[in-house]
Amino acid sequence: MLNRAIHVGAAVIAALALVLTGACAEPEFTYVKNSGQKTYFKVPHNWHATATKTLDDALSGTNTDSAAAAMRQQSWWSVAYDASEDPAADHLVTLGLTDEPVVYARVAPLSEEQQSKVSLDLLRNAFLPVTADAREEAAQTLPLTGFELVRNEVLTPSDGLHGVRVVFDYELANGVLHTFDQTALVNNAGTMLYLLIIRCSTSCYRERSSELDTIATSFTVRSSS
Repeated sequence: MLNRAIHVGAAVIAALALVLTGACAEPEFTYVKNSGQKTYFKVPHNWHATATKTLDDALSGTNTDSAAAAMRQQSWWSVAYDASEDPAADHLVTLGLTDEPVVYARVAPLSEEQQSKVSLDLLRNAFLPVTADAREEAAQTLPLTGFELVRNEVLTPSDGLHGVRVVFDYELANGVLHTFDQTALVNNAGTMLYLLIIRCSTSCYRERSSELDTIATSFTVRSSS
């Protein structure tokens, strides 16, 4: 009887240990949110958060010491996560090889000039030139070749939002194709931009397509303004 009780007790302890181990396991995703702007998405838990100031400075096109840059720092919300062991938000814009994916998200007000011009094509070209006219104009100054449009989808995720998801390739200076997966949304008032961009080499994007699509489709904005 005693032996039997010991065996039963050991089995219970072993089962309990398995439950506790499962309960303490590392979560699969990190959930990223801006509660004020009601914007959410998720990334794999082992990706690394990285500062975005340098990248924001470059993307805003403003002098880092200017009053406009100071205003931008107050009005923009941006985050970046990088799967690389040497994470950097600037991997989004490097001309070099990115064989680990990086994701960047931004919520920002649109200027009065942008509001007057906002359109689906403006959203498609929010980061890199995608439409034919924008690519023709950019070809004069940017080393972008080998463009391929993989996906071009119009989104209406709610009554208060509309936008696009575009997936496209560019051959950068190193001769390697890179894939950009961009979701760009605007509220119906045309005053706020919600942007999510994923980048890695095209071979990386194909190998990790399910993982990267999970990130892209998790991008959620709850806005009716």
